Amino acid sequence: MVSDGCISCALCLASFFFFSFCSQDTGNHDKQNPKVWQPWKSPYGYTWPGNPSGRYSDGFVLTDFIAKFLNLPSPMPSSQVKEMPDTGVNFAYGGSGLFYTYGPEYITISEQIDQFEQLAKGKSIDYDNSLVLFVYGGNDYSVQLQKNGVRSIPFFISRVVRQISVQLRRLHKLGFRRFAVTNLEPAGCLPSIRMPQNIMNCSRTDNALSSLHNRLLSQSLVTLRTFRGRNSKYILLDQYKSFLQIFSSGADYGFGEGLLQSCCIGIMKGAVCGSVDEHGFPMYKVCNDSSRAFFWDGVHPTQAGWEAVSRNYEILLSSLS
Repeated sequence: MVSDGCISCALCLASFFFFSFCSQDTGNHDKQNPKVWQPWKSPYGYTWPGNPSGRYSDGFVLTDFIAKFLNLPSPMPSSQVKEMPDTGVNFAYGGSGLFYTYGPEYITISEQIDQFEQLAKGKSIDYDNSLVLFVYGGNDYSVQLQKNGVRSIPFFISRVVRQISVQLRRLHKLGFRRFAVTNLEPAGCLPSIRMPQNIMNCSRTDNALSSLHNRLLSQSLVTLRTFRGRNSKYILLDQYKSFLQIFSSGADYGFGEGLLQSCCIGIMKGAVCGSVDEHGFPMYKVCNDSSRAFFWDGVHPTQAGWEAVSRNYEILLSSLS
C-alpha cells in the first residue's frame, strides 16, 4: 500500500520510537461508554480488521500508515498499556482538542502529555530516536462555532495555534527532538460541512478559515525551528495540500466518482454512520466499495483515503532520519 520509492529510508528509521498525540485515535476510547460509541460500533472497522477497532474509519488511519512507513507496528493505545512498550504509544483520543471539547471522555492534549509523563516515569526513554506525531483535528473549532458562531473563529484561531506551540514546546522540554505536525485539511470539503449547506463543491468560507489556521501554524513552526536548535526537527504534514491534490486527481489514486461524498451515511433524520434503531436495525448504508471512496463518514477518510494522504508524506518523513 505504501509506495516503493522509500523502502531504504523506512529501514533507516526502523529504530524510532513512535508517540502520537491529539486526535488520531487507534482505540483509546472506552468501548463501554455510550458517549463515545461510534468507533466501537459496526460498520467501523469494516475493511480492517473486519470489526470495530476504536478507529474513526473503516480500517487503518494516518497513525497506522506512518508507523508502517517507519517499519514499526502501530503504536498501542495508551489506555491499553500499563508499561511503556518498546516501539511507542498512541495517546490520542478521537474528538479531543487543546481545550475541553465534547465532554470529559475527550482527553485534552495537555492531559495526554500528562499521561505520557506518568507512563514514562522511572523509564529510560530514547528521546533522540523518538518521533512525535502531532495530529490536530480542529475539534476546538467545531465547539467554538456551535457556541459563538463563525465570526468568533478568526480570533480563536490565534489562540489555538498559540496553544499548539505551547504543547510542542512542552514536549521538547521533556526531551523530544523530532516532530511531525499536521495542519488542517480543507474543512470546507468535508461532507459534514457541505451537506447541511446543500453545496456540491467545497465551502470557500470554511476553507479560508482552515488556510488562516495553517498559515499561522507554519509561522509558529518556523519560530520553533529557529529557537529550538539544529538538533530539533519539525516537519509539517500538509493535509490541506494533500487533500486538495487527491480531490483534483482522484482517479490517479484509484478513487471513483463522488470523491466528496461519504461512503457510510445515515438514512434517516438524525442518523449517522453506525446508528441503529431500538431493535438494533441499521439506520445507515455503506457504499459498495470503500476502497474507491475517500471519505468514510462525514468527517473521516476511509483507509484508502488515509493511505493516499500518507503517501504524499513519505519524502518528508524520510528527512527525519
